[in-house]
Amino acid sequence: MKPLRSLKVLDLTDGNPYIGSMFADYGAEVLKIETPGMGDSIRRRGASRDGEEGIYQAYYHRGKKSMTLNLCDARGQEILKRLLPAYDMLAVNCSEAKMAELGLSYEEVKAVNPKMVYGVLTPFGEEGPWKDLPDYDLLVMARTGLLEKTGMPEKPTKFGFPLGYLYSSWHLTAGMLAAYLKAQKTGVGQKVSTSTWHVMMELDDTFAECLLGMNTLPKRLGNGFPTTNPTDTFKCLDGWFSLSIGSDAQWIAFAKTAGREDWASDPRYAHDPARSMENYFGDLDGQLKEFFAGITIAEADRICREAMVPGGPCNTVRELVTDEQVADRKMLIHVEDRHLGDTLQLGKPAKFSYDDADVNEIASAPSLGENNAQILAELGISEQESEALKTDGVI
Repeated sequence: MKPLRSLKVLDLTDGNPYIGSMFADYGAEVLKIETPGMGDSIRRRGASRDGEEGIYQAYYHRGKKSMTLNLCDARGQEILKRLLPAYDMLAVNCSEAKMAELGLSYEEVKAVNPKMVYGVLTPFGEEGPWKDLPDYDLLVMARTGLLEKTGMPEKPTKFGFPLGYLYSSWHLTAGMLAAYLKAQKTGVGQKVSTSTWHVMMELDDTFAECLLGMNTLPKRLGNGFPTTNPTDTFKCLDGWFSLSIGSDAQWIAFAKTAGREDWASDPRYAHDPARSMENYFGDLDGQLKEFFAGITIAEADRICREAMVPGGPCNTVRELVTDEQVADRKMLIHVEDRHLGDTLQLGKPAKFSYDDADVNEIASAPSLGENNAQILAELGISEQESEALKTDGVI
């Protein structure tokens, strides 16, 4: 049995549906509330033609239910409030102030369901001078200071994927589950609020502590690390290889296995901080580049495996998805999507010891408003009333 099977979540997010996806993947009943006629903007991401739905929504909406509600209409707001007593959580990715304009602030929701856990994700938090600024992942990383420390010395560079959006969603789901556990004991829910900026600032522990603890501003080092090196990518005869040394013991083991006893015995290289801070960004870096340029990725991998040091090929995504480790850990699974057919989707990262054999059997993403009739009937709304609501654009 999936661990969150008894949990019921109202997902009011738009454009960043990972919060609801986390809950759905682990067994919660997630009802996605979407705009009539349009749906979550994620439905159109990755589509090849206008009007189609892309693979993003097939992945992010899998296992959920879908209901369309115009929350700008008082009747839509009333329907949502009638749903509240049956649910444990509600998640939004806009400020509570905007929800209050819809009559759905935390206090208003709490009045209907005191045990409700109300999750809020915003770009920069709900107070302060940045609270109303528009965002994208690049901007959040820039304002956080993370961008300043990522990239080569001559130019800041963003991460290759929206780390902030995903990581902040993880933090919010964890916070909501913590509040849910407390609500089971006390009978009282609470609002849980985080922001992409909060999470990115907290994530940057090493560099922030350099300033707070040592009064030293960090520098952009490319793939290097402020305190332990070599940590970099190196060009081999047939592609790129990554090496990340975290201690003197690892460095000496690597050097000896690579047949470079001089690296292990020379006092300039054998121990930190001399190796990392004085010599790596100079003559040692050049020697390593020359060494890797003369061997294949397979040989570099052999050396690191024998020495038991962190190193490996810089896989392309195509190489990654065909790796036996991915298959063994079921990190790619087949999901039969009702619109796209058989799709290959990312698996669930957390594995549970008592998972059933069918734990990776995940329902298709729903069509927009697929569950309208079912949900409205459960609320006692007649077919005639439902048709009127549809005609008026409420559902």
